[in-house]
Amino acid sequence: MKRLAAAQLQHNFEPDHVLYLIGDVNYCSLHLLNGKKILSSRTLKWYNDRWPHFIRIHKGSLINPAHVHRCVLVSTISAHLIMRNGARLPIGRRRINGVMEQLGTDVPGDHRSALEAK
Repeated sequence: MKRLAAAQLQHNFEPDHVLYLIGDVNYCSLHLLNGKKILSSRTLKWYNDRWPHFIRIHKGSLINPAHVHRCVLVSTISAHLIMRNGARLPIGRRRINGVMEQLGTDVPGDHRSALEAK
């Protein structure tokens, strides 16, 4: 169990319970499986360095690949992920190929991914 200091409080949680993180300058919001949202005074880079199994899909977002519901490839330069809670997160255009490879989905060109079949 990890401990997270946020807004004068400390939250105990498992990183596996985090769906995704959204960065906002020197803060970030952690979105949890139970629907809660925690504001942290840490940056996305800090979490990215400590949670290597998470994937940086965009300059401002980091995801837990275990909670990806679907991957939607609109074109070779536009794609997004649908998370388990229904959140739609865009993938940075320069990161599409790398994210697809890390998730084990089809490479752009096929407009359906392996995750859509789940």
